[in-house]
Amino acid sequence: MPVSSREDALSEVVGFVLLLALIVVALSLYQVYGVPAAGRENEIAHMNQVKDRFVDYKIALDSLWVVSINTTTTAEGITLSTLFDLGTMGGSTQGGGLFFPVLAPIASGGTFSVNRSPDNLTILVNNDKKVALAPMGEVSYQSSNNYWIQQRYYYQMGGLFLEQDSGTTARLSPTISVYKVNTSNTDNPQYRLKVKIAAIQITGGHEIGGQGIARVNTRLREGVSREPFNDTSNVTIMVDAHDEKAAAAWRQVFIDAVERDGVEWGTADDARPVRIFREGKQVFMICRPEMGTEPTRIQYVDLDVIRANFKVTLQQTIVA
Repeated sequence: MPVSSREDALSEVVGFVLLLALIVVALSLYQVYGVPAAGRENEIAHMNQVKDRFVDYKIALDSLWVVSINTTTTAEGITLSTLFDLGTMGGSTQGGGLFFPVLAPIASGGTFSVNRSPDNLTILVNNDKKVALAPMGEVSYQSSNNYWIQQRYYYQMGGLFLEQDSGTTARLSPTISVYKVNTSNTDNPQYRLKVKIAAIQITGGHEIGGQGIARVNTRLREGVSREPFNDTSNVTIMVDAHDEKAAAAWRQVFIDAVERDGVEWGTADDARPVRIFREGKQVFMICRPEMGTEPTRIQYVDLDVIRANFKVTLQQTIVA
């Protein structure tokens, strides 16, 4: 065979090898950079979906106890069902990417729990225990992300909290209001500090995990009630949280409750009308009348407690 013919064949082989090498390099770069980026976007979108579902969940539960306490119609005994995707694939079958399964992001999962963290709430009126939720209870979702930061959303006491490694924050505040009102005429004013709180308790204990769909069944139990405590001299609300990050979030919840209505507060022992402080995993908000004789001072503290209890069960839904 002539030498020129052998060289032509060799050049075709070299060209094919170079083309194959370029394809391998391109696929490798996509796997290293493109797949994690796509997986991260999927997990961010999924966590936003989880947040939105929790917002809907809170609104639905609020509507049940609000209707029961403020109207002649009761929603006690009604069960609501809410679906949550545990992972980025939800109830779908994992795909294989554009050409090969190795080019598709690994699907994330998650764990849904009821009463994973034993946080407690205690309300004292004139140093006498009147309300005790031990525990308050919670409904939580813990992510098992492969490309994005781990997050835990949980519904507790009517609020929505987000827990991450960097800390815990209240995305939606629990139902706590602290404000100042004049309950008398202008000639003889009588200012009071109104403290209103919805003591919402979650009962049950269940946990499921994986990559399917979780169905959360929530029933408003019998016994929704409102209990007023008027003309008090001391109202103490204490939260015993599961860790210091959660305690810091509850401290901020108390601060937000007083600041949004312009009520003065402090951390010192003699702070009035509201003292807010934290000791480790315990957070305190103490509401007291102001000292002095000024007509605009707060003379009494009125507490209004709404109590509601929800029974929560979980069920994993399999999609064929």
